[in-house]
Amino acid sequence: MALFSIRPDLQISAEIFGGVLPQTTFFVHGNLASNNWWLPSLEVWKKKKAEATPGSMILAEFRGCGKSTPPQSLRDVDMRLFAQDFIALVEGLQSGKLAAAIKGPYNLVGHSTGGLICALMAASRPGLFNRVLLLDSVGAHGVSFDDSMKQAFDQMKASKDLTAAVIGSTILNNDPNNEFFKTKIVEDAFYAVKTVGSWVLESLKGFNGEAELSKVRNKTLVLHGENDVLLPRQDSEKMAKIMHAEFKLIPGQGHCCNFENPAKFVEIAHQFLF
Repeated sequence: MALFSIRPDLQISAEIFGGVLPQTTFFVHGNLASNNWWLPSLEVWKKKKAEATPGSMILAEFRGCGKSTPPQSLRDVDMRLFAQDFIALVEGLQSGKLAAAIKGPYNLVGHSTGGLICALMAASRPGLFNRVLLLDSVGAHGVSFDDSMKQAFDQMKASKDLTAAVIGSTILNNDPNNEFFKTKIVEDAFYAVKTVGSWVLESLKGFNGEAELSKVRNKTLVLHGENDVLLPRQDSEKMAKIMHAEFKLIPGQGHCCNFENPAKFVEIAHQFLF
């Protein structure tokens, strides 16, 4: 893992796994998450790769998640701002020491909140990116939860057990005793809920990105788990329509196919991206 300075007071954490994919692809996680959410998929791709696979898998964490610099206030938490952070990171990678090994354009893959961020990246700088895959993404009009969700986030800051219960409820058929879930997913969520989590909820309330996302022409696939209990299918279908994208329902999966069934996620993603 490395920290990349976007400006003197902001560092974005990213991990680069070379020689894993046919084309370099940039992955962005959801709220209360981190790069660890992509590691199960990474392991599947490692087993799948050909001998001369040239592309890298780049995992990046938005402000307040993982090792990236935490925001100082709600003003620092904005999906368009997060998209610009990652664009700056991509431009830095393509012009720095690693440029020859990880030259673009990159594919984009985003989950949940990270899906909206990736869509905004493609809208802002389409030439930097190739294909875009959105997994159970927050929609073009954000998302509004009732007051009970805000209260739950406030309570989660003081309770790791509650954090585990809430994050586990978004994962279909989750095993709360799974070691990876307990030591990585829950720990990451408990940290992020105290640094950025509730501010992300605030920033998504009343969000409207339809005008800019309607201009995206990158080939895009919007995926949605059939049993997603967090975000409505209609939001994903509308997102696909706005972005002139293909919509695909994933039967038998919830909000987090990348964690619930990484083999299925990789199968779909690989076929579309490469």
